[in-house]
Amino acid sequence: MNRRRRNRGGGFDEGVPSATISLEPRTRSRSFFSFCSWDFGILAFVIFIASCYMFLYIYMNPTIDKLPPISGPDYDSKQWGSYRPHLYFGLRTRSPQSPLFGMMWYESQLPHGRPQVRHWCDQNDGINRYGWYEADGRSFGKQNISDKFATIHTDWIQEANGFKAKINFDLKPGKIANVLFYLTSQDNTVFKQGYHLNEVFKAKSEFLGDFKLSIELKDERALFMKSVLLTNEKVPINMYQDIVVGNSEISVESNPGSQEKMFFMHLNEKVNERDGRMAVVQLNLIKSTEIYIKLGKIENQGANSDFEKEIQKKSQNFKTKFEKVFEIENKNYTAVQKTMAKVALSNMLGGIGYWNGFNKVQTSSGLQNYGPHTLFSAVPSRPFFPRGFLWDEGFHNMLIRKFDPKLSLEIVVSWMNLMEQSGWIPREMILGPEAEARVPQEYIAQKMDVANPPSLFYVIDKLVHDEKVVAKYGGVLAKIYPRLEKWFFWLRGTQHGTSKTTFRWRGRNETTNLELNPKTLSSGLDDYPRASHPSDIERHLDLRCWLALCARVLERLSKFYGTDADHRKFSKHMEELNDFDQLVQDHWSEEHQGFYDYGKHSEDVALAMVPVPGPKRVEYQRVTARAATNKFVTNVYGYNSLYPLMLRLIPADSKHLKATLDKIRDPKLLWTKFGLRSVSKTSPYYQARNTEHDPPYWRGYIWININYMVLSALRHYADIDGPYRENAENIFGELRKNLVENMGKQFDKTGYIWENYDDSTGQGRGSHPFNGWSSLILMIMSDKLET
Repeated sequence: MNRRRRNRGGGFDEGVPSATISLEPRTRSRSFFSFCSWDFGILAFVIFIASCYMFLYIYMNPTIDKLPPISGPDYDSKQWGSYRPHLYFGLRTRSPQSPLFGMMWYESQLPHGRPQVRHWCDQNDGINRYGWYEADGRSFGKQNISDKFATIHTDWIQEANGFKAKINFDLKPGKIANVLFYLTSQDNTVFKQGYHLNEVFKAKSEFLGDFKLSIELKDERALFMKSVLLTNEKVPINMYQDIVVGNSEISVESNPGSQEKMFFMHLNEKVNERDGRMAVVQLNLIKSTEIYIKLGKIENQGANSDFEKEIQKKSQNFKTKFEKVFEIENKNYTAVQKTMAKVALSNMLGGIGYWNGFNKVQTSSGLQNYGPHTLFSAVPSRPFFPRGFLWDEGFHNMLIRKFDPKLSLEIVVSWMNLMEQSGWIPREMILGPEAEARVPQEYIAQKMDVANPPSLFYVIDKLVHDEKVVAKYGGVLAKIYPRLEKWFFWLRGTQHGTSKTTFRWRGRNETTNLELNPKTLSSGLDDYPRASHPSDIERHLDLRCWLALCARVLERLSKFYGTDADHRKFSKHMEELNDFDQLVQDHWSEEHQGFYDYGKHSEDVALAMVPVPGPKRVEYQRVTARAATNKFVTNVYGYNSLYPLMLRLIPADSKHLKATLDKIRDPKLLWTKFGLRSVSKTSPYYQARNTEHDPPYWRGYIWININYMVLSALRHYADIDGPYRENAENIFGELRKNLVENMGKQFDKTGYIWENYDDSTGQGRGSHPFNGWSSLILMIMSDKLET
């Protein structure tokens, strides 16, 4: 695959053929001027042809070049953290050179069948509950895992250039556990095998220096067998589990207690090498015990009693800070709801990850690698979405910023450093084979004309209004400001509509008739219904409102960190995009008393079986009873219609605010006793499948991020003068109560916070645990939505 690359001098060092021109000696009879005109004419022609070729080459092979990185708040890249969130228990540092530490385990149930190894978080593992209940995203974490045959507790704390961990395996009677711990190298780190548990492996590393991994069991009688695998084989990061199982063998041993014959699976030590880049130790446990693990400098190991004192101190500091920031304890919440609140924050912070590598981008010349990147980001769901999502990250950091604004800025800067020169940021960051393993093939490649909601502006809006943050991290905000400016103009330029104040998400499929309503993945709302027939004349309400917020934030940032000309420029953008009269003209239906999308739309569409060429073949296709015309999409009222409220574009004394509040509280539309549903029950798209095999997603279910935005806006309107402030206050109180009570009930029942909730039963749905934006329930409970 050809890619245009620039050399240090600014020219092209590959891909463009060079033209060598030889000027032969001329006879003296030719004048100097004729010589010049003839030879320079040839030269000009050759340059012209070469330029055309170069232009064509560049057009067909566009570069994907990152902007130079900006620096964020300082951090130590050698400090370990739980930055492998897709694992039940995995640690690494924030460096591409970091060794990777992980834990696997399985129940001994041989001789029949391949063992069901627990390693990557997986909703199909049959694990009852798991998740962090205390974690600060930096220095420690405490997690419970309830497996079918054992209860496991994983606690860890950070040390200088290392970590300590305690793994408690509480086995059910008669059960045997195989527990494996591994270290793998990503650079030149080499592991050597030790001779006992107190020094399982030693390592030489340019990055971390010399260190060792040691293990100690509280009850050594629990250990029936120990085995070690050391290999220099280059094992793909997504194949660790396979290499371990593939290098294991079965032995038959006598149970020390009953003398019954038992089948054990252990690592084949015959294949061990003298040193290697992957080191694994397996412990066969026949009774419950605690396992202490230490990784660090050989001379700095410490005692297990130190671990207990340190983790208790970390735990107490976390609890104290949690209560200081969110003030939950003295509010009228149940014990279960309070536990849910702490788990919401802990799972968010424990779900922060670090990745490095390339992601794939679709360009006009084919699939290209973009990078290399490093990404530091929270994830929506450890088992199902263990990677970075651009619009999710804004909601994640509405919570993270309250507990640790420095950590939030580190994350924001990491995302800003993914920006391409044009101002585009990939909507999903899928870096390397480990991340790709959890993504359907058709969603891996990112498209450079596809946007995503700029929700990070939502976070920056809060940070830039926080005097303490501005005073301490103003230098970081000043570096972020030009990136946000570039992003804003990329959005305005690529997602423009038919006028200066209308906008359209790119990426809808205009040619398909296989979807009831072609998806708008770029909006973040996926299958939320838009105009039935995608076209260039669409006006997307949510995108217009997001850009209004962007302009407001940039106006404030330019005042602090820009020039006078910058401030005048963004003041004009803010005035233009926050013009409420223009918003009403573009998106308000007087007849239906609401804000809506506009586009080529038919109100009579359905999925029906249609005959297609072939013997007795039919397929589900969209059929239209009435032709689509250009109009407001008024048979869809839902989350999209609430954006002018959520982003505070409606004046407090406007009749449009009253109409919006009335619709929110109407049980026939969005109101339920569990929260606000995503699409009105009166819409024909309510709970409608988008294809034969594509169930509804944003078509009725309750999503916590949007409910959070609505509550935040209601708090705003309840706190300022206006004729509808009492109404806003009442709806705020009722809606918050409904959300907290239902999520608390589902948390008590299942042990999880869920991706979304059923609007008819309140039951949790989708991915779980969903430590992403559903964790905003903590912000809702804290009643600090506007600070």
